[in-house]
Amino acid sequence: MIPYRKLFNQRQLHILARARKIACLKGQRVFLVGGTTRDLLLERPHVDLDLVVEGQGLPFARELTHRLGGRLAYHEPFLTASIFWAGERIDVATARREHYPHPGALPEVEPATLDEDLARRDFSINALALPLTARDLGEIIDPFNGRDDLAAGVIKVLHPASFQDDPTRLLRGVRLATRLHFQLAGATRELAREALAAGYLDLVAPRRFWQEFILLLKEPRPVAAWEALLDLGWRGLPGGGGPPDVAAGFRTEKLLRQWQWLGLHPPDAMLVYFLAATAKLSPAALEVVLEELNWGRKRRRAINAARVLQQEYCFGPAPGLPPGELLAGPRPAPEALIFALAQAGASQLPGWALPGGKGDGHAPTKLDPVTPRNSSHLNRPDLS
Repeated sequence: MIPYRKLFNQRQLHILARARKIACLKGQRVFLVGGTTRDLLLERPHVDLDLVVEGQGLPFARELTHRLGGRLAYHEPFLTASIFWAGERIDVATARREHYPHPGALPEVEPATLDEDLARRDFSINALALPLTARDLGEIIDPFNGRDDLAAGVIKVLHPASFQDDPTRLLRGVRLATRLHFQLAGATRELAREALAAGYLDLVAPRRFWQEFILLLKEPRPVAAWEALLDLGWRGLPGGGGPPDVAAGFRTEKLLRQWQWLGLHPPDAMLVYFLAATAKLSPAALEVVLEELNWGRKRRRAINAARVLQQEYCFGPAPGLPPGELLAGPRPAPEALIFALAQAGASQLPGWALPGGKGDGHAPTKLDPVTPRNSSHLNRPDLS
């Protein structure tokens, strides 16, 4: 069995050593849980640190923060805390059970055992725990056969009311499936279809929806996730935006890959995908979204500039504005250029769009077109 500690970086090993010492001094059982344990089994790089403490988790988090010299943020209603130290984030939670007052509501939580904590989770592959004192992955606690589902490449909910209790699990399940190249299990897929048809996702508070959707946009393959959601019956974004344009999304994906593979400074891929996803939203509806996300002036200016460029380049009084006119002023940000080009139907970067570019030629590239059929098989870098 693989000694799991080799999968952490040196800073994380230091954190875990401190956490083990506190657990021993306090006589508490502490576990690596959820996505941390899942990614250890998959031997994925960049493993996060998620800890569950049986008993009082918040005092444990406070003590760990003190020993590390880090910064602590409490989320007391949910019995969780986050520690920030040396570029690492450690999430610490009290083992808890939860109750949802109604579909889409935030959970009401209370302390519980580890078994109850694992039973409240979203998917079997996230209902895994590894004692902090374990020597290898053979000591993983797996009450819902998550390891078998990892081996089979499937995602299963733990109970039939899972998507009704927390409809954001619909987004999370698809996000996880596209990241890992997994499939929703048959029964889970049907439950997802039923939940979307019943409108449960529409009951989620807008801020929660958009926070979860932004996480989806940060994935390596967000457009594949849009496509998977639509296949399940998703009606699209709140606010009257409808479903994102998948074809424009795949053009966006290809342009981002070309920009990166040409060795240029990488743009903010999440922002470009956000622009593509919300392209149909009215300015007023978009402003509501930006308020929900609490984005600052810099990002708002970038979004407004991209929308103006899109209208000038695609739909203004002179559609297909010549590059000379388009770039007569300050050169647009790459996020705005990529968004406008994709919306106009381009799937290849024109030479004039590159830094220092002139004329109407195209950037030299032999990349195959990205389409819904072949996108899931591409081995491409994480653009988020």
